[in-house]
Amino acid sequence: MHFGKARIIFPIIISAILLMAPLRDVSKKGKDNHPELLLQLRNSKADTHRVHIYDKLSRHYLNSAGKLKSHADSALYFANKMFYLSQALKYQRGQDDAILLKGDLFIKNNELKSAISLLSTLRDSTRIRFAITLANYYMAKQNKTKADTDSSLAFLLDADKNAKTLSAQKWQNETLHARAIFEFKNGNVNVGKKKFKELIDCINIPGEEEIQASIWQELAKLISSRDNSGITRLYCYQQMAALYKQSGSEAKEIEALKSIADINLVQGRLALAESQLLVVLRRYKAIGYQNIHYVYDLLSVTYRYKGEYSKAIFYGLKTIEGMEATHDTARATTFYSRLANMYRELGKHEKSLEWYRKVVRRKLLADDSNPYTIRDAGFLARELIKLKREKEALAFMLAYQTNNKPFGIYAEASMAASLAYCYRSAHQNRQADRYYNKLITISSQLQNNNEIYTDVYNEIGQYFLSKKEYKTAALYLKKALNASEGINSLSETKGLYMVLYKADSAAGNYISAMQYLLRNKALNDSIFSIAKSRQIEELQVQYETAQRKKDIELLHNKNKQANELKNIMLAAAGLLLVIIGLLYNRYLIKQRSNRVLEANQKELDRKNHFLQTLNAEQNKLLEEKEWLITEVHHRVKNNLQIVTSLLNTQTAYLKDDAAILAVKDSLRRMQAMSLIHQKLYMDQNMSTISMKEYVNELVCNLQDSFSTGNRITFEQYIEALYLDVASVIPLGLIINEGIVNAIKYAFLNVEMGGVRIDLHRDGAEHILLRISDNGVGLPAGLDIMQHNSLGLDLMQGLTKQLNGVFKIESDHGVHITVRFNLVN
Repeated sequence: MHFGKARIIFPIIISAILLMAPLRDVSKKGKDNHPELLLQLRNSKADTHRVHIYDKLSRHYLNSAGKLKSHADSALYFANKMFYLSQALKYQRGQDDAILLKGDLFIKNNELKSAISLLSTLRDSTRIRFAITLANYYMAKQNKTKADTDSSLAFLLDADKNAKTLSAQKWQNETLHARAIFEFKNGNVNVGKKKFKELIDCINIPGEEEIQASIWQELAKLISSRDNSGITRLYCYQQMAALYKQSGSEAKEIEALKSIADINLVQGRLALAESQLLVVLRRYKAIGYQNIHYVYDLLSVTYRYKGEYSKAIFYGLKTIEGMEATHDTARATTFYSRLANMYRELGKHEKSLEWYRKVVRRKLLADDSNPYTIRDAGFLARELIKLKREKEALAFMLAYQTNNKPFGIYAEASMAASLAYCYRSAHQNRQADRYYNKLITISSQLQNNNEIYTDVYNEIGQYFLSKKEYKTAALYLKKALNASEGINSLSETKGLYMVLYKADSAAGNYISAMQYLLRNKALNDSIFSIAKSRQIEELQVQYETAQRKKDIELLHNKNKQANELKNIMLAAAGLLLVIIGLLYNRYLIKQRSNRVLEANQKELDRKNHFLQTLNAEQNKLLEEKEWLITEVHHRVKNNLQIVTSLLNTQTAYLKDDAAILAVKDSLRRMQAMSLIHQKLYMDQNMSTISMKEYVNELVCNLQDSFSTGNRITFEQYIEALYLDVASVIPLGLIINEGIVNAIKYAFLNVEMGGVRIDLHRDGAEHILLRISDNGVGLPAGLDIMQHNSLGLDLMQGLTKQLNGVFKIESDHGVHITVRFNLVN
């Protein structure tokens, strides 16, 4: 059922409100939920019906529990809801199923210890069911070990023991069924057959015929088609047919009879298979069975192996017709391949190519890389070679190999055989030898129960024949000839007789060669005759005529649709004229409105132009202002540098050390201010200064000025602050004075020292500056307020300018602290 978006979203929203978190998590994922069940849950009463809804929802999420953890949570959530509601209703089956759902979830999440612990708490039928579930888990594990097999058997024995204690035939049958499958999975075929027979005997009661038949069918699928000892696959299907006939299930009875005919066909009993398939065909037609093309296909194969190619092609074409009529294209590749093989065997290369191309095209659509599809690609190349198109054949196989990696030894053998033949036909012997050597190595790994075995040994035999190694060629060709019964068609056998004739006659074995030639001629006469060739041509013409009729009917339908479309187009044209008239009227009204709007727009444009002119003038004034500010900072910086240069020059003429020292201190103060104006005119931001960069440059300048080298280390802990000029100038001078005082006086008798500068926010509205050194500290008893020092007076005055608080302490060095408002 297809839901519109509204039908999907509405129940999800309602359910998300109704249910708990695990359900909400899964509902958000979109397509993996069950909106209908959730809506049913919301509208249900607290009865067994709600229990069954919980069961379905839990199983739904359990099946996808490996994809999302939320699905596992949802599965557990619904299992718990199911258990508690069943408990309240005293509904034992619901409680048991809820417990088993929890157990299944443990297994799904690989929580085996929890699953086994749960088993130990269970009783009666619930324990039996879960023990079988655990046994099946260990039985189905990939890369199964002996420990896994032992665990599986132990759980089956536990289930069997409890089933016998419970004295319930149903659960004894369940455990016997699980044990029978266990034996087959572990290679104990005869024991498995015996267990299945015991199970069937246990349920051999009137009214249970279809259950018995389904068990016979399960057993038939487990038995190899080549197993002819004891109970065989054929016997199983015979029992099925008898039971379905007894129960009145005619369609199932006919299906069983078709399987019997198929087995007889595989085992080479062609006449029997033919008669049985004709009966199946007649009965299927009588009940109006649709997929009758599968019977046509088996009849086609039967007649092919009998050498009756006219009938084989007739039923092969009927198979294609039936497949197209029912749109059941699941086995289209097989059907096309069989027709192509028959035309190939008849030497009709163009028709064979046509069907092989359909096989390859279908393969590309279905992404099918099985060995028989690769085999068909090789046959396509061989047909091209028979038509003298060797280069095209080799190019096709190389392209096919590039796009289709073979999986398994038979696929590799088929690919190697085709490439070897193509290279040999193209006279590229070195490449051909490489693939033939690979093929010879692979051939020993193949079993003689399929067509690829025949293809490979035939190809190797012909390779040695071309190299004139006749005895080796005959050895491989005889192996191809002696494949299992029912493998080689008469045409393939005929071809092998001819090649063996060539090998033996070249080797001088003339008697043997003559025998092979006579056998070849006998088969050739039975397969090919003028009458049969005429029949095949007639069948092909009939098929093509039927296809043309279909094409004519299709064309007629298209013409009918075209006429209907023409009428629709005429009606649409009339409607379009009406719409155009209405649109033209609307256009005239729109034009009148547009004229009014244009007048209003012109007035708005005039006002917008006036505003744009004002904005342009304002922007020009702002640019001029910014340029002036930049120029002012530049000139102030230049003036400070001129004053600095004059003072530097003056120091050269001073003799008094105190005067020189005072001048140098003034120089450093000017450099601190000059640095501020330099950064303002160089940066794009002309209103604020990065304190981190400024303090770092100031410290570097002072280090260079005093040539401290590595004697004094400076640690900077500066927050990323941007301050305006009014704050930076006094703050920079305070930092300058603090560092200069530390360099000059703190380390007079100390070889190494350190100065630390901290600048950061102190709360939301204040900034804190702290300059500390680990030098000698202030002299004992020094009264700062009475001490006459330009540096201290300057720092205190600048702190007042900042509306801040100045503090100086002496504790293992001098610590200067300034705290001021962020906005002055």
